[in-house]
Amino acid sequence: MGLRERTPRLLLGQAADAGAPRALRWLAELREKAGSPQEAERLYRQAVDIGDRKALMMLARFRDKAGDQQEAERLVRFGLTAEGEIEAPWSP
Repeated sequence: MGLRERTPRLLLGQAADAGAPRALRWLAELREKAGSPQEAERLYRQAVDIGDRKALMMLARFRDKAGDQQEAERLVRFGLTAEGEIEAPWSP
């Protein structure tokens, strides 16, 4: 891979390191496509932690593709706790 191909990825990585939500999400998508599911999930969760709502949907889709439909549905309905776990159902 030449410099021309590496430069956008390097810049994207720097933006993700700086906490840019879209960059984290895009980097997660690249890691997912590259066959690094654990790294992709970690990056999606990081993006969700800093408020990227689209990353939450991407994380749910990711979990669904991994075969965990129930977890994906709970994630969409209830979101994540501060600790990064799927929130429990609410009770009035």
